[in-house]
Order: sequence, then C-alpha cells, then structure tokens
Amino acid sequence: MSPSPTSAPLLLTLAGHDPTGGAGLTTDLAAWQTMGCKGASVCTALTVQNAQGVRQVVPTAVPVLRAALAAFTAEAQPVAVKVGMLGDADVAVEVASFCAAFTDGPVVWDPVLAASAGGVPLLQAGAGALAAMARAATVITPNRVEAAQLLGLPAWSDGGAMPQDWLAAMRAHWLGQGRTQAVVLKGGHAQGAHSVDWLVTRDGAQAFAVPRLAHGAHGTGCLYGAVLAAMLAQGWSVADAVVEAQWRTHAGIAQAWRAEPEARPLVNPAATLNSGSFPQRPAPESLPQAEASVFAPLTAPPGFYPILPDADWALRVLDWGARTLQLRIKDLQGAALRADIARVAEAARQAGAQLFVNDHWREALDAGAYGVHLGQEDLQVADLAALRAAGMRLGVSTHTPGEMARAHALGPSYIALGPVYPTTLKVMPYRPLGLPRLADWAARCRPRYPTVAIGGISLERAPGVMAAGADGYAVVSAVTQAADPQAAVRRGLAIAQQALDCRAAAA
Repeated sequence: MSPSPTSAPLLLTLAGHDPTGGAGLTTDLAAWQTMGCKGASVCTALTVQNAQGVRQVVPTAVPVLRAALAAFTAEAQPVAVKVGMLGDADVAVEVASFCAAFTDGPVVWDPVLAASAGGVPLLQAGAGALAAMARAATVITPNRVEAAQLLGLPAWSDGGAMPQDWLAAMRAHWLGQGRTQAVVLKGGHAQGAHSVDWLVTRDGAQAFAVPRLAHGAHGTGCLYGAVLAAMLAQGWSVADAVVEAQWRTHAGIAQAWRAEPEARPLVNPAATLNSGSFPQRPAPESLPQAEASVFAPLTAPPGFYPILPDADWALRVLDWGARTLQLRIKDLQGAALRADIARVAEAARQAGAQLFVNDHWREALDAGAYGVHLGQEDLQVADLAALRAAGMRLGVSTHTPGEMARAHALGPSYIALGPVYPTTLKVMPYRPLGLPRLADWAARCRPRYPTVAIGGISLERAPGVMAAGADGYAVVSAVTQAADPQAAVRRGLAIAQQALDCRAAAA
C-alpha cells in the first residue's frame, strides 16, 4: 500500500562532515529537504578532504557524540535514522548502541569505508564493531567494493547475475542477524551498459538498473542512503525506496555540480527527475531490456480516455468523437467476448481511433486491436513478445515507484498513474496520489512516456489533472453514469484538447 500524505517526517543522520559539501551529513540534509522531510544531524567525524582525496579524519570524541545524541533525543524523536561514515571503532560501537535502542523506525547503514578520490580510510574498525552496526541496521547499502571487503568476497565487477557466493555471504552474515531485513548492493563500481543495484532479502534477489553514465560524482552513496531512509520513513516498501534512491542518484550524477570546470563533480540532491534517469525493474529471470524491445508509440496523445464496459458503449462513444478509449469487458467470455472485441476493434480502425482492450490480450491480439492495457498482475502472464511483434501498443497501470520501474523495463506505449482520487467503482489497495504527486510522477515519465491519469476523475476534476501534466485522463462513471453521455463526451474531449493545445503553445 502506498503511504498517505503526512506532515514532514523528522529523520536523523549520523555521518561525517565533508568541507566541500559534496557528501556526508550535508548531502543527507539536502536530500531530505528536497523530498519534503525535515532533517537533524549528529556529526561522527570531521574530515579534511577535497577532489585530491582524504587527508585527515578526526572522529568525534565518544562523550561528545553521546551528549549530542542525548541532547537531540531529549527534545525530538526521529522516524528513521541514516548512518554514514563512522571514523573509528569507538564511534561505531556508540552509534550501533544508539541504533539498536532505536525501535521507532528503520535504520539505514551506508558502510562508508573510503572516498572514491582516495586518501586515508574513512573507517578503521574491527570486525566486532562492524558486526554490531550491521545487527542494528534495518537495511545495509554497500557498494560492491565495500561488500567484498566487509564479507571477504572475491571481486565481482561484471553486469551479470549475482554470484551464488555473494548471495550466500550476505544471507549468512547480514540477513537475519539482528534487525537486518534487506541489503541493497549498489552497482556503480561495476561494468556494463547499465548500473545494476540488487535488493537482497532472505527470499531472493531482485535487480534494478539505470543506464551507466560516463562520469561519476562525489557523494552518491550518501544521497542513495538518505533517499532510501526517507522513503522507508514515509511508509514505502524497500523495493519502492530502491527505485526512488536509484532515480534520484542517477539524476544527481547526470546533473552534478562543479565548483570549477576541472573540479570533482559533486552529486546534486535537488536534480530534476525525468525519464533519462528512469530505473528499470526487470523480471527476476532477466536483466535490463534492450531499446529494441520497446512497444510502438501512440499515434496521438491519449487526451480524453473513456473506459467502457461493453461493445455497445464503445461504439456509441466512437460515434461521438472519442479517439482514445478502453474496452473493459468483465461479464463475457468465449465466442461472445471475441466477437465483441473484434467488432469494436474494426470500428476503431475505421475511425482511426486508439482502442485499448483491458486484460483480454489474447482476444485483442486475434482481433488486431490497436493495443492492450494491462495491470501489474497481467504482466506476469501475457505474451508480451507476441504483442510487441504484432505492433500492438501497451499501456500499463502503476501505483508506486516500483511498479513504474517494472513498467519501464517493458518499454510500454504509455504509463497510467493512479488512483489520483478515491475511487467508487473499484476497491484499490493504494491511497490516492493527489495532484502534487501526479505532477511529480508525470514529469518523471517525460519525455519518453505519455501518461494517463486514472482513478476518481470527474469532468470537474479533469482540468486540474491535465494542468498537473498528465497527457490524458481516464474516466468511467463520468460518461456511463452521466445524464447526457454524449454531452459528457464532448465536454471531456474539449477539456483535454484545450489543455494539450495550451501545452503545445507553451513548448
């Protein structure tokens, strides 16, 4: 279930200070501000570092660290804790003790061992202190170099499936020990066209991938862990949190900031999110899909998108001028179902309309329909390769960042976002997005994917939905339960066209 909107959650970062402002608690706090969260910080170490590397690390004295934590918790309680660099064993033990006693939310540990620019280590601690910190963490987010060093594993730098010895080591040493529920193994230090992160739990491993960029940036691990903690604090699943962290980190690298043209790029926590940084969540048995496997694009923006319960309704709405529609038949099967889908598909072809058939992909394929619309469950059973080979379009329902990443792995023709408002015709296990989140997610899909807003949208709400950036809006009862359905269709078409015309004029 997606989280409900709440007041800004308070998060605590326990991390080092970077004088360049590119990593550590500075980046954590900047990320949380961008995400609408409030951040507090306790410094674990001062560092002397810049683009040439780390020259000195001064861990915070344990009495000072303990007093700072006591002063903070005397007045406020965070809903999540993020742990970064620890400096030395004494600090690691103290932080582990604090985190073990913190039971009000997740603890995300980014086991920072060294800076990518080189220099003196950022953490010098024995196995006991590190094991204590691991047991106190809910989620651990090492990169491959850190995981190999901490677990005594051989190097693994290719972009293929996770080696079994790596999976076994993470399960044996981290998962199920103490509070640890998941390990997120970051792929920035690997090779290949995609940077692949792995979410590892006791149940298995799932890949998440983004295109690998030609350059890196300082502070990426800090940003990744901070975003993950913020998402968990807001009630999202670990998979959704991984997608958000990957999205924001990739965009932060692509839009990295430099103090001088030749200076080390610093990750940008406030980067604009768009489809260039869209993570893929491929099926468990596959890795990222090639560009050639995408579905055909839409002929025109979806605009007004009525969803109709039977062939008679669909034919009437076509006659009234709708040029994007969905046929959602629930009460027919066999020959009757095939006949109705074929009848509407032919009428849509004659009208030059974009007809999407909901769920019944076999019948739609046989009828040569323009496209199909599938929910997340249907993606597991539909013959997507056959649909793609036939030139059919694909629309996919999404409700969370993880579902959006699953859709992106398939290269659909459009992505549906919802529910925007509470629905009355269908019980949904997701809380409404609202217009601000709709605007955010629609912007993330651009320029690659058109978006269709769905869920609880009336004609009165439609202008606001289109103003939020959706390329179309789906309606059900606004047509089928209208006193004058034909007039409702005309009004719905006008609302969509006016918004699309204004958008085109402003481009």
